[in-house]
Amino acid sequence: MSGRILRLALLGLSSILLGISSVQAAEFYRIPLPADAREQARLEQKLPAVLHYYSQLSAAELATFYQQQLGQPIQQKQHQQQLQLYFQRNSEQIRVVIAEQQGWRDVSLMVEKR
Repeated sequence: MSGRILRLALLGLSSILLGISSVQAAEFYRIPLPADAREQARLEQKLPAVLHYYSQLSAAELATFYQQQLGQPIQQKQHQQQLQLYFQRNSEQIRVVIAEQQGWRDVSLMVEKR
């Protein structure tokens, strides 16, 4: 009987963990995120702060989204399969890195003091 209880407990725990990993993020450091953002990692206790998520929007759509939210980037780089956008907001520098990952866009937001 204890094996059955253990299996049920593990099944419940895995369901909870799967639910947490697919929670959609809404905002990071006052930076809105796309509605389909699937958060994977968040480190925001101190600067530099980092948020990593996946989106099905195209790289161009994501770049436009961040330009609408943060204004014109102060710098833009294309490095191999990555698009890197740099924004300045007050005393913070915000870097957005967008890369292709198996049909999804892999997005990292980094906020640091300038």
